[in-house]
Amino acid sequence: MEEVHLFIIWENALYKKEEIIKDIRENFEILSTYQIEWSLDNFSENLSRFYGTNLPAGCGKEKHCGNGPFLLIIVKDKNPKYEKRQTSRGEEIVNAKMFDKKTYYREITGGGHKIHATNSVEETNHDITLLLGKNIEDFLKENTKKEETIKIKQDLFGAKEWENVNKMFYALNNCCKYAILRNYETLPEEIYINEHNDIDIICTSHIDVAYVLNAKKVFLEDYRVHYVTKVEGKEAFFDLRYVGDGYYCEELEKSLIENRKYNEKGFYTISDDEYYYTLLYHALLHKKEFAKDYKERLKQMKSKININKDVEFLKVLQKWLIDNEYFVTIPNDISVQFNKEKSRSLSKLVYRNEEEIKELEVQNKQIQEENESLKNENKKIQDELISMVNSKSWKITKPIRDFRTKKIKR
Repeated sequence: MEEVHLFIIWENALYKKEEIIKDIRENFEILSTYQIEWSLDNFSENLSRFYGTNLPAGCGKEKHCGNGPFLLIIVKDKNPKYEKRQTSRGEEIVNAKMFDKKTYYREITGGGHKIHATNSVEETNHDITLLLGKNIEDFLKENTKKEETIKIKQDLFGAKEWENVNKMFYALNNCCKYAILRNYETLPEEIYINEHNDIDIICTSHIDVAYVLNAKKVFLEDYRVHYVTKVEGKEAFFDLRYVGDGYYCEELEKSLIENRKYNEKGFYTISDDEYYYTLLYHALLHKKEFAKDYKERLKQMKSKININKDVEFLKVLQKWLIDNEYFVTIPNDISVQFNKEKSRSLSKLVYRNEEEIKELEVQNKQIQEENESLKNENKKIQDELISMVNSKSWKITKPIRDFRTKKIKR
């Protein structure tokens, strides 16, 4: 199946552009070529958002790649083949043709990262959306194949602020795996002020989502995940919950993303069933008091369930947690008002008390320390073996060892 991918030749590798483009043309079908110029004032922020990591002005990456105009070459791979390759994130299954060409182009431009290329269709969708403000599908609809290079002067999609809410969600839809947890009924019309003041999102990486949203942290504390971005000149606030943060148990957080659904208003939400139970969990365990508005709302959402008292709501939640083998966790974000009193009344199948949690943490720490000790010991043995094999005495005695090995085989 054909795939769309892209190469970027950063400014400091442009001296090799003719050779690289010739090789690209021999191995792929070139769909479009763009010369893109980012504003110097915004270059480092564009670079940070593009790569999803903090790259301040004048950093090594910027100096290495250059901050002038660069080439974007969008290609079609008619025969993609996926294989394992060692990437900066460890061993991954990638489009081997793209990866190997990227490696080769980096070698002929003096090493380093002066060439960028996508390893998967998902990465292409992310990159092309941020670079051109359109995903692969929309690019192909609009693309009329031209030989000449298209010159554009523009920063990344959503630089400085978002033109409107729809464009912000368009970027998020094509760059990240996420779902809005609750209170999305009035979106996108009332993004700035709603009953609970912010948009709660569950995602695979809050760091990636923050960069795509062009959002900044509201609080300095590492554990706080409250962010703000600008849309139409106004501030929009987000709480970015992520898989593994203890807001819900990890298995539930993964399920929320896997079962997400696309809302016709232009964004992803969690499934209806999970919406009810996670809202019930939130109202009971993330709040000091079970607010009246939550009670009424939950009754309306599950009108067939005849419940009125707090304890009955808690039993409904407990049954669902047990049935799905989920459990209650203490959020890493200590600003969340975790209700210990209600949690203690739950079955041990879904909640362990603080003493048991501490005991498990101690056990896990001991296991980690033991594993680390074993790793260090193994490394020491490996280093000694390498040293021995490289020693003069080992090399001198090699003919004797080879002779003995042959003799034993006979």
